[in-house]
Amino acid sequence: MSCKFGMPTLIEKDTILDNVILCNELELDFVELNMNLPYCMPDKNNPEKMLKLMEEYNINFTLHFPEEIDFGCFYDEIRHANILLFNNMAIWASKFRVEKINIHLNPGIYFTLPEEKVFVYDRHREIFIEKFIDSMIKIIDIAKPLGIKVCVENMKVHDFMEEAFRKMASIDDLYFTWDVGHDAMSNYKMKEIYLKNPHKVSHMHLHDYNGNSDHQILFEGIIPIKERVKFAEENNLTVVIETKTEEALRKSIERL
Repeated sequence: MSCKFGMPTLIEKDTILDNVILCNELELDFVELNMNLPYCMPDKNNPEKMLKLMEEYNINFTLHFPEEIDFGCFYDEIRHANILLFNNMAIWASKFRVEKINIHLNPGIYFTLPEEKVFVYDRHREIFIEKFIDSMIKIIDIAKPLGIKVCVENMKVHDFMEEAFRKMASIDDLYFTWDVGHDAMSNYKMKEIYLKNPHKVSHMHLHDYNGNSDHQILFEGIIPIKERVKFAEENNLTVVIETKTEEALRKSIERL
């Protein structure tokens, strides 16, 4: 068994080609296209162009869905628009053989009280989880026929989000992205869920956490990186080395 390593789209780069050239130089397997960046958007990149890049540089792509898109929104009109966006993006991505789309479980809006923050989704968690899971079922129905796996990433995990992840573990054809840095920031709340359901983990975002900040260079923080890589290898994951600068990426790869 083995895993494939890739890189994120770097903010310091100006084009997909810039990222692809670096990916090839570093002998990585894929670039995760950040769909928040204008130059990654479908209307800027026809599938034929993407296929040519893949062939010329011997790399593949995964998709990092826009982070602000909230599939748990209480307003069905907004959820349906978000599902339509996923549909359009998945059809486009399938034309250049994308096999995984990383999406996010967002915590939503919170009220700032004098001594605490109260999340609306926490106070109304049953509605939130119902809406989110309904969205997941709908986007799986879109993605699966296209040969695409939907992978839900753990952000900073609050209790109501942890409950949602536990329920998602029983949904057929829905997978997880283990973001090891975000998990460390949440005191490893997700580790138990992922180790209990390794067959549900398909993707990983690998970066270190130093107690204050994540997305640090590998082996400079407190995360057992070798242990996480071993899990990735044993379960055939795709792994994004998710440090956010070229310098940090190069240093991380040298240490693997």
